[in-house]
Amino acid sequence: MRAAGEVAVWWFGLAALWLVTLSTPALPELLAGAVAALTAAVAAVAARHALGGRWRPKRSWWRWVAALPVAAVRESALALRTVFRDPTAGGFEEVALPDEPGPVREARLAAAALVLGCTPGTMVVSGGSRVLLVHRLPGSGTRALRQVSR
Repeated sequence: MRAAGEVAVWWFGLAALWLVTLSTPALPELLAGAVAALTAAVAAVAARHALGGRWRPKRSWWRWVAALPVAAVRESALALRTVFRDPTAGGFEEVALPDEPGPVREARLAAAALVLGCTPGTMVVSGGSRVLLVHRLPGSGTRALRQVSR
């Protein structure tokens, strides 16, 4: 029953993502999106189980998501300006994550990679057990990086 709930959460999120990308929703597109979201949701849950992943996210992490729209707009402008001024700008940085129990640590790694990767100024290159390697443009991602490392 727990897997069904997890599939439902994945399905809802993926279907919502599909829906916001539609300019004029029609029944065939809605059905195709629902089926594709269900397929991807089942695959996501199966992959997590196959890898033995156990996630225990914290509710406080939702505030990371709340800051995304503003950060995405700000960093889009920053990225365009930076690329035209200095295409080689940016650098790698290690982000230390707190020492937490396994399931919480795994959830933080996944959530942090998702949130940091949703803005154009920061890209997660690799994740270790307690460190994320990111590439970021100057002036980008500082708030998000602080939030995920607390």
